[in-house]
This record gives sequence, structure tokens and C-alpha cells, in this order.
Amino acid sequence: MNKKIIPLLLAITVSPVIIADDFADFKAQELKASADFKVKKEQEFEQYKVELDAGFKDFQNTYLEESKKYKQHITKQWGDYKESSKDVWVNYSQGGDIRESVNFKTGEVEIEILVDKKTSTKQAVKQAKENVKKLLATTEKQAFENDVVAQKVEKVLKKHPTVVKTSELSNKEKVMTPLVKKLQTADAQVIEQLAKQMTESAAVEARKLKGKKLVKLSFKIPDNLSNKAGRYSARVLEISKKEKIPVALVYAVMETESNFNPRAKSHVPAYGLMQIVPVSAGKDATKYLFGKAKVLAPSYLYNGNKNIEIGGAYLHILYHRYLRKIENRTSRLFCAIAAYNTGAGNVAKSFIGSYNINKAAEKINQLSPAEVYRHLRKHLPHDETKDYIQRVARRMAKYQS
Repeated sequence: MNKKIIPLLLAITVSPVIIADDFADFKAQELKASADFKVKKEQEFEQYKVELDAGFKDFQNTYLEESKKYKQHITKQWGDYKESSKDVWVNYSQGGDIRESVNFKTGEVEIEILVDKKTSTKQAVKQAKENVKKLLATTEKQAFENDVVAQKVEKVLKKHPTVVKTSELSNKEKVMTPLVKKLQTADAQVIEQLAKQMTESAAVEARKLKGKKLVKLSFKIPDNLSNKAGRYSARVLEISKKEKIPVALVYAVMETESNFNPRAKSHVPAYGLMQIVPVSAGKDATKYLFGKAKVLAPSYLYNGNKNIEIGGAYLHILYHRYLRKIENRTSRLFCAIAAYNTGAGNVAKSFIGSYNINKAAEKINQLSPAEVYRHLRKHLPHDETKDYIQRVARRMAKYQS
């Protein structure tokens, strides 16, 4: 053997000690890096929670403050204040001299217009009828841009880009398409014909108001023009399949929550077709969908496709997670319907007096679906929810395929 190789071989024979020391150093560095990474992630998570809470707080405070200011402004001009609700979309012109109210439940429409007291009622009615064309042509994007309070909220939420989700609204889809299915593809000529048809026998009222004249045009959109559920059928089918919930349930909840009014809003506030409350259902659904809870801006929830996605996700959470220990599917469905309105904790409380839904499931599993339904109708903590479960359950029948 070459004499020069012997020292090298001897060195190799003692190298395991050196290797062991190096490996120990490597493991120590690896553990330190892992601990540092864990600390960093925990800090990031805590920072995210702080930012999320700030986002929700800014949302709520801005909404309350701007709603109050806008109400005062409109009341001063009109003598009263009408605002959007679950069923009714109320739209004020930018100048504030025209007020439009559309009831998605009844199809009733009111166009109110403030004019100079010297303006004849005939002239004002002509102006109001012209405005019907504009109303029918209003897109979802235009309606949102004209929503003073929502715009203020949206602006404030831009301070929290990491925790807020916004959305673009369609400049093609018209707000009133659920009530007037022809609007889906209508051009200006068709819209003019529709407006003329609807206002031919409209009722007219005129009265003095603060040195001006208020003229109101009222009419009802015929039921045979509407296609409320059909407007959203493709999205409903998609989401029900994805979230493994009945199509009929999504439709019935949507009808009960908003009567398919894409501009639905309650005082809570809850927004859109499925009346999503950002701080409760929205928070749970976004954590499920995106891995982290998010603040859903008004623009996101007024987007019909996004709203159905969030509502469907929340129904999935209720049915497949929170209420999963309820064995009978029909019993679980009744409880999910009630929970959508009042929360799973209140459903549990109606059975056992506490908010523990897993404990409540033990009692629920001893009852038949009919007994569960009767119990909910009798013992839920709020009359609204007692009525809600009945309305949704009944409406599901007409959407069964």
C-alpha cells in the first residue's frame, strides 16, 4: 500500500467522533431554526388577529356612523327616511331628488321625485316614467357606486388589505333581472318597451313637501315577467354540489332571506342574497374557504356569486361540522336551518339549556325528525327563528327536483 495513503486511512478511522459532533451541531441549529420559525409564525398569527379585529371594528363603526349621517341628510331633504331591507331595495339619486323603492317580494315599485312647486304634476310624472327606464337598466356596479354608506365602508376597509376581501361588481348584470327576466339580454329598445308597459296604468300621487312638490309613481311588476330562482340557478347548482348540501335548501334559504334581492341589507348589517353577517357567518365561512378568517367588504357580499358561495359554505359548516353528531339527516337539516338564523349554540340551548351542541345531539338523537321539528318550533329562543324554520322547510318542497 502506498505509504502516503496510510495516514489518510487512520484519519478516517477516527472521523466518526468528528461526524457525531458535527451532526449534533447540525441538529441543534435545526431545532433552533424550527423554534424560531414557530415563534415567527405565532407572532404573525397574533398580528393577523389584531389586524382582523381592527378590520371588523372599523367596519362596524364606519357603518353605524355613516348610516346615521346619511339618514339625517335624507330625512332633512325628504321628511322621512326609507332604507333598503331584506326584501326592498331603496336607491336615492346622487342629487337626492329621486327615490326608487323596489319590493322583490311583491314586485311593487315606487318612483318618488322632488320637483319645484311650480312644476306641473304631468311634467313630474313624465320625468318619473323616464326614470323607470334608468331603474331597469341599473347594473349591480352602478347600484353599488350609488350606495353612499357602502362606499364609505369600502374606503375605510382599504386600510386593512391583508384581512379584507373585496370584489368587482358586474357592469352588465342588472339589479332587477330576478324580477324581469328579459333584462338579462335586453337592449335599450326592449327596456323602453318594458318601462312603457309597466307604467301605463301606474298610480300617481302628488303633495307639497317643504316648499317643493313630491310626486310618486307606483306600479307592480307582473309575476309572469319574473324568474327569481332561475337567475342564480347555475351558481346554486355548483355550490350545492361542492358543499354537499341540498339544492332545495340553498334556494329556500335564499328566498326566505332576501326574496332573491341582490341588494338586500338588514340593519345588523347583513348583506346580499343569503344575508351574510360579516362578523359571524362571514367569519366562519371565510376561515373554511380561505384558511383564514377575512373581513368581507360590502362589494364582496353584494356580488351574487360570492354571496351564494359564502352562504353555501356556512350551511356546509353547520350541517357537516357543528351538527355532525346528529345522526338522522332530516333532524340535522332542521337544526341546520334554525342554526343559519340563530346560531348552533341557540339550537343546542333549546334542547338542553346550554350551548353545548354535542351534548344536545345526544338528546336530539333520541327523537324522531318530526319531534325535533316540533321541539324547535316551540322552544327556539326567538319567534323569528321559530317562523324561519317553518318558512324554509315549506319552501324547500317547491324546489325539490
